[in-house]
Amino acid sequence: MFGKRAVPRVKSSDTIYAYLKRGIKEGASDIHWEPYYDGSRESIVVRFRVDGILKDAGRLSSELFSSTVINAIKIMSSMDPTKKRTNQDGRFNFMQDGTGYDVRVAIMPTISGEKVVMRITNRGTYCKNISELGMTGDAQKNFETMIRRPEGFVLITGPSGAGKTTTLYSILQNVYRREINICTIEDPVELQFAGINQIQVNYEYGMTFVTGLRAIMRQDPNIVAVGEIRDLETVRIAFQASLAGSMVFSTLHARDAVNTITRLMDMGVEPFFIATALTGIVSQRLIRLVCRDCSGQGCKQCNFTGFRKRIGVFEVLRMTDPLRQLILKRPSFEELKDAAIGQGMAPFSSVIEPMIKQGLTTAEEVNRVLALE
Repeated sequence: MFGKRAVPRVKSSDTIYAYLKRGIKEGASDIHWEPYYDGSRESIVVRFRVDGILKDAGRLSSELFSSTVINAIKIMSSMDPTKKRTNQDGRFNFMQDGTGYDVRVAIMPTISGEKVVMRITNRGTYCKNISELGMTGDAQKNFETMIRRPEGFVLITGPSGAGKTTTLYSILQNVYRREINICTIEDPVELQFAGINQIQVNYEYGMTFVTGLRAIMRQDPNIVAVGEIRDLETVRIAFQASLAGSMVFSTLHARDAVNTITRLMDMGVEPFFIATALTGIVSQRLIRLVCRDCSGQGCKQCNFTGFRKRIGVFEVLRMTDPLRQLILKRPSFEELKDAAIGQGMAPFSSVIEPMIKQGLTTAEEVNRVLALE
């Protein structure tokens, strides 16, 4: 095991901390260190993901990176610096201006060298109160009703980077009580909770989502959280857990709330399981807001993008008896969508159109985000 404190404060670690500090100041969620060849020279390009968009932040010589910086990153993250041809995952903690950050690190070998991605998590803001997620009106009421049931299955859906994990962790924070047993299986564990039993997926030792879920079901759980549904066996066990009396939360890649149901059927889940055990679906996106300082014209405050900060937009589909009866008939997507809207679900379009009219965002930004999948 390689300890976090073994890194001396030399030039390589100073470089890492300098980019971390700058990334935090600029609101970056991720820092990418990428091997790059422009036809004449090799280098490492550093990029920040700010409000969902990657932008160049600097460049290092490939010699400096491969000889010292990458090794410092590995040691800081409790990885093996001698391994250069395999994926590695790790993490470390970082303090900036009195605020604690968790930094999750993933390293991947490419034909040009090792690429590093650092995910920066502010412990104080990663978990939000339900009212802070961005839901409004009936959507928030339905959501709170869904997550506070003693048993059932709630799916949080959307593409990568839509904020699903933030919503999942916010749910766990809001439903946590000392008198209940909460267990999770995650890949990776992005934030550690006191009082919650969290399992890290580890394929090398046979700990998968399936084996972890089966182990959790023997632990008398009240609430089960599955980091991500990736295959039929995992989702079937999750449904079985909900039917056995647990409240289950998980995430799934799907285009919208209604598409989630058809996606489950396409995966091979029987309509009976969906109709009987599914409590509801939350589909979400993160939309960039027009910068208030420049009204979208571009200024220093928004790094001349015209946008500053993001807000969550949601479709909340709460299962009702008419919807359950319809699902048993294997309806088409159009039939499901009409029924869901008829039962009170507000689709993305009805949520986002007022934001465009009010000038909070733009039609181009909406088209960009809703095209992600």
